[in-house]
Amino acid sequence: MKLAIVTLILLTLAITAPPLYTHWAESRRQQQIQEIKQQARQSIGDAIENVLTVLKSPEPPSVVILYTGGTKSHLEPCGCYQEQSGGLPRRAYLVSEIRKHGIPTLLVDAGNVFDGTEDIDTQRCQVNLKAMSAMGYDAVALSQNDLDYGEAYLIEQRAATSFPFLGENDIYTQAVVVKTVGKLSIVLASTSTESELPNADVSIALGTHPPEELSNVNILISPETIEHRQQTDGPLWVGSTSEGKTLGFLALWINAEGELNRHHTAQLALTGDVPEDESVRQLLTNFYREVAQSSEHKPLFAEQRLEQDPQNGYVSATACQQCHEQEYLQWSATRHAFAFETLLKKERYFDPNCVSCHTTGFGYQTGFQIGDETSAFKGVQCETCHGPGKQHVGNPKKTNIRRAAETSLCLTCHDTKHSPGFAEVVALHTKDVDHSRQPMNLEELLASRVSRMGKPTLELFIMSYCPFGVQAEEKIFPIVKEFGDKIDFKLRFIAQEKETVSFQEVTPFTSLHGYPEVAENIRQLLIAQEYPNKYLDYILCRGKKLDKSWEDCAEKYGIDVAKIQALFDSPEAEQLFRENIQRATELGVRASPTILVDGHKFPTNQLLRASGTPCQ
Repeated sequence: MKLAIVTLILLTLAITAPPLYTHWAESRRQQQIQEIKQQARQSIGDAIENVLTVLKSPEPPSVVILYTGGTKSHLEPCGCYQEQSGGLPRRAYLVSEIRKHGIPTLLVDAGNVFDGTEDIDTQRCQVNLKAMSAMGYDAVALSQNDLDYGEAYLIEQRAATSFPFLGENDIYTQAVVVKTVGKLSIVLASTSTESELPNADVSIALGTHPPEELSNVNILISPETIEHRQQTDGPLWVGSTSEGKTLGFLALWINAEGELNRHHTAQLALTGDVPEDESVRQLLTNFYREVAQSSEHKPLFAEQRLEQDPQNGYVSATACQQCHEQEYLQWSATRHAFAFETLLKKERYFDPNCVSCHTTGFGYQTGFQIGDETSAFKGVQCETCHGPGKQHVGNPKKTNIRRAAETSLCLTCHDTKHSPGFAEVVALHTKDVDHSRQPMNLEELLASRVSRMGKPTLELFIMSYCPFGVQAEEKIFPIVKEFGDKIDFKLRFIAQEKETVSFQEVTPFTSLHGYPEVAENIRQLLIAQEYPNKYLDYILCRGKKLDKSWEDCAEKYGIDVAKIQALFDSPEAEQLFRENIQRATELGVRASPTILVDGHKFPTNQLLRASGTPCQ
């Protein structure tokens, strides 16, 4: 007996241990990746909430100085990860939020505004100045780097801005600017100014060099990163972060005698949790579109043999699928497959610098083209890693395709700027692109999308009387309940509207299983609208009792039958159904069930680990 028990225990361990170990090893791998990347993604700056407590204090500051410097017309970070700080739309939003508190506020820039020597750089700088005008900057000091852009360009830009340039050139700059802010008079001047400053309550010098020749300077704001310090009987020094990664905040308390007796300084974070100003966002979007039309961006891997071959070209992942079904299914649920959707969410789909690494073959004649909404090359597909596949598809050989075992290719896009910490974990990441792995199921795919991209959209296209559709609902609805508000679930029906309807017909719609299915589809939509917390249970119940009255399941879950019937007989119900089936019609979806995650279509048997015959 003891031997039998021991044998049973050993057999149980032999069966359960490998899956448990595999699950533990995978969890550990993901944890290691996240820990190393998180260490490399240190947030910059303080949260706006910390500053708002200063503004709401019983003794609010006399004046607030918001400042930037050393931006070099950096419009915004690439947006590859949440902790990245910066961006004109976020800056504009924070400026607006701080001004809402009614504290007298100045907005200034300490210099190093312009950068670069190419035509695209001058355009970028112009966009930056337009955004600064929209934010209501009070003055911008010009550094020596800014002056290198030349007199003609600076005269043109000064005429187009709503704020003065500070400096010593009488044509396009002013030596000093005097502002009345609340009850205070404030003088703004560049550190290069040789003029004597007029008397004021507060004098602020903007620039890189100590204003030794300037008398009565209370505050020095540098475009460089310097240690914040208060000199004895000297000015208060504050610095800026490069590339507009933060918004400088300086609150001043000035007593009745006109003395600066207290201050509070901070660098406000401009991370992904900060909303964006819509008008400035549109300004940048328009710029990206203009750049996209004239872009001559250097394509990826231009030095590689397959890319250089003029007889080769890109054919898309669907061409690879014909011979590599398993590899295609595994890839289709990875982040690479959804890479272009990332740009759509962040509105960077017109930026060549982003498009290059989020699509396939950009910059090549046969690859992705900006503005092509129907392109087959969205996302990071097979040919990004394996090279253009035209020749391989026509004549499959090992010599006309790239094995992609060399991880140095990955680091072309996953560099230190866009993927901090990736180089340290690239070996761990290779498992994510191991095409021999079993494709993700629906729960794994949703969990992956939630953890990395926020709130994914799950669409289920269905016919309510379809047996395989009912089976799919039984598997999908518990997952929908599990994720709750973390996903955006859409129930779509598959039906058609008749071109002409006679008086004898009871409905203008047709469906595979006739009028009973159309009626049930409409009822399910109405119950979902009126009872959002009960409709999934109703549908599951109804799927098992399609030969019974729908009222049985409705009453079981406390759904008012008379109310639903009254709505069913109204014109609004017909319009509701018409709008619902439009999505399937637009996409050409005819098979029930069909599953889309963030717009990507997946085989039902893959996601649900189920088999059946679709209705179509």
